[in-house]
Amino acid sequence: MKIKQLFLTAVIANACIFSTGIQAKADTYRAGKFTINIFDTETTRVYVGCDDKGKCIRLEDGTKWRDNGYQGITWANGDYYYSVSWKEDSNEGMYLNIVHNNKRILTEKLVAVEEKLPVMPLTWVTWCDVVNIQSGQLALRLSPNGKPRAGLNNGNHLQLHQQQGIWAYVTVINGPNKKVEGLKGWVNSNYLSCTKEPID
Repeated sequence: MKIKQLFLTAVIANACIFSTGIQAKADTYRAGKFTINIFDTETTRVYVGCDDKGKCIRLEDGTKWRDNGYQGITWANGDYYYSVSWKEDSNEGMYLNIVHNNKRILTEKLVAVEEKLPVMPLTWVTWCDVVNIQSGQLALRLSPNGKPRAGLNNGNHLQLHQQQGIWAYVTVINGPNKKVEGLKGWVNSNYLSCTKEPID
């Protein structure tokens, strides 16, 4: 008996019918105590099944089949066969069948599991430009109101790390004076124009 016919018999006997539209929307399922992932790579169809103790099996080279209004995908693992089957144009269910030595040893209904993406907090960065210097330069200092280490010009682009009152701790990114690029220090924030942006 062909493998697909063997699984088709199991499917029909257990009213294993499912909408292909639902199958396309989810690739993670619960089947009793098992979690099943089904996905395509560039070269093969893959089945990954894990039990509730974290033991998993990965099978590749799944074979799609269609017969008498039913569809399925079957994976071979020695003398074990794993098949997911459903009836076309129906939405009444999809089942996992496992067969060993031509005997069905497991039939479980698959229930789609919605993927819950982790909520990642946004990371923000503040960029500033030196502005409104009428004469001289803006002092880049070793500490707030401390000893100057360099001078900045209008148009120097900075990254703001910390604020203490009017004093801002910055890294010089780029600008008219290339010699100061990469330096860190404190500047008077009254001479900064800043914007805050999220980063990946």
